Amino acid sequence: MIQRLHIDNFAIVSDLTVDLCAGLNILSGETGAGKSIIIGGLNLLLGDRAQTEMIRSGQDVAVVEGTFKGISRVKPILKKLGIEADSESIEIRREIRRNQGSRCFIEGQMVTLADLKAVGQELVDLVGQHHQQLLLDSGNHISFLDDFAGNRKLLEDYQDQYRNYQISKSELGELRSKVKRDHERVELYRFQFQEIEEARLSSEEEGSLLNEKGLVENAEKLKSTYHGLSEILYLGEGSTTETITDAVDKLKQLEKYDNDIAETIESLKGSLYSLQEAGRFLEGRAVQIEYDPQRLQEIEERLDVYYNLKKKYGGSLPELFEYRDKIGDYLANFSDSSNRLDELAEKVSADRVSLSNMAEKLSMRRHKAALRLAGSIEKVLAKLLMGKVEFAVKVSDDVNSSGEYQKNGKSLNLGPNGIDLVELLFSPNPGEELKSLARIASGGELSRVLLALKTVISGKKDKGTCLIFDEIDSGIGGKTASAIGRSLQSLSENHQVLVITHLQQIASCGKNHFLVTKEKHGGRMITQIRKLSYEERKREIGRMISGDMVTRLSIKQAEELLDGKDELG
Repeated sequence: MIQRLHIDNFAIVSDLTVDLCAGLNILSGETGAGKSIIIGGLNLLLGDRAQTEMIRSGQDVAVVEGTFKGISRVKPILKKLGIEADSESIEIRREIRRNQGSRCFIEGQMVTLADLKAVGQELVDLVGQHHQQLLLDSGNHISFLDDFAGNRKLLEDYQDQYRNYQISKSELGELRSKVKRDHERVELYRFQFQEIEEARLSSEEEGSLLNEKGLVENAEKLKSTYHGLSEILYLGEGSTTETITDAVDKLKQLEKYDNDIAETIESLKGSLYSLQEAGRFLEGRAVQIEYDPQRLQEIEERLDVYYNLKKKYGGSLPELFEYRDKIGDYLANFSDSSNRLDELAEKVSADRVSLSNMAEKLSMRRHKAALRLAGSIEKVLAKLLMGKVEFAVKVSDDVNSSGEYQKNGKSLNLGPNGIDLVELLFSPNPGEELKSLARIASGGELSRVLLALKTVISGKKDKGTCLIFDEIDSGIGGKTASAIGRSLQSLSENHQVLVITHLQQIASCGKNHFLVTKEKHGGRMITQIRKLSYEERKREIGRMISGDMVTRLSIKQAEELLDGKDELG
């Protein structure tokens, strides 16, 4: 149970402390007084996310603290967190700082928000207005059945296994994709490596081919030029060699007169030999060079091999050879993951079998609990003046064409909650067809169904769980409100119950009554709360009956309600 709640600088709360009691605690007050702010503070202690906008204007830190008594349910969680809780109570503290975010403490030890939420869920069951919205979505109905069936531990184990299964499935899918990519890459690299190797490329050959191509392409020009130069230097009439030979003969005749020209004669003879050699070489080249279109085609085809492979694998031969060596190393060192793929596939298959067994166990428990839940709900609804309604809990297979679990020839989906779909069905009048609760129930009917669900489910839990109902009275009044008040009163025999209400019939059933007010202090509005005496309760319930103008009649009616005469019912 919640023993004490302290709120400091939260929204319009400056400094508020309330000591709560066992049994049925009523919180009332005018609209806008700040009842929702108190619930918001409690939600923070239970693990709701914090926002800096929650800090009271002009302050830097907001603090919410709570003392919780009867903590046997959370001691295993505290032990995992390394928190010693020798007594039967714990202190929870939540701080919101403008520039530093939010911090959570249990018994003075800082914990994560997730850890705080795990503890909070065990301590308090807060039923707010949004819970009616949960009823309007049939996807949430399975959680009510699981709570009634006591499936929490089994479902948690299943969901742990389901998460691991999904991780393994994801790994298997990624590995399959990787193996496929690897094999495709290996095949590509093998083809590329073979293509490059079989081409037998070399820098020497490429250079030789380019040179030969130039010769063949320009054969006629080369041949004509070489022959012409040979004629000028050596073969033609009046060639350079003839001229030099005549010059040498004439100089020899003069040598007897001038010995100093001997060196010049030798020099000219050397030039003559060089010119003759050059002329013969050019003539020989002129004879050798031939224009051969077939050879030119062969050269061009071979050079095309070089060009295409360089374009495909690199801009130059060195880059092509570098790429060849790289893929060659990859092929030499390639490690096939197919064995790992087989192992992981076997693991996923085994996990699927294990998960299917757990899902089947959950399903069996749900089918068994569905009739009992429906019967229990109908009994509570009868006490809430809905004795003629019919209520059912439908458990059906989650059929999926791509499901992973086969049952009775059907393919079922293994989802995060198992293989079942659960829907709460409702018929407000005898003889009418049962339809989805979400489709046909009115606001007042939803309120009573929600209370019935919580009453039945809470009866399956340990005594001492704190239940908070935030305006469960939506859409109801009169005798129905009185019936709800009595139901809440009965529920509070084994649980601490906090109820925020605007209805006098419910408020009069409380063991303790707290009034939430908004008052002006220092030019600013702040929220306050105080426990009411019997006389103060009469006045507050009188206000709830007649409005702002509390009359003697409304006070008398309030007194009759508090004394159990229930005149307004």
